[in-house]
Amino acid sequence: MAKWCTTCDRPVEGTTCEVCGHSVEEPTREPVPWRWRFFIVVTIIYLIWRLYQLISWLSH
Repeated sequence: MAKWCTTCDRPVEGTTCEVCGHSVEEPTREPVPWRWRFFIVVTIIYLIWRLYQLISWLSH
């Protein structure tokens, strides 16, 4: 992830902004909420079930 200067609202490559001179912190990554994980798991289970139904229907 690129560092971002909140004062200038632009990406920065070093530890200080070239335009305003403020120091820039390393961005922190927030974990994925459990609701999204649950949604992804349920969606995968549903798609597997529908694929099973399709294969079953085609084989008859």
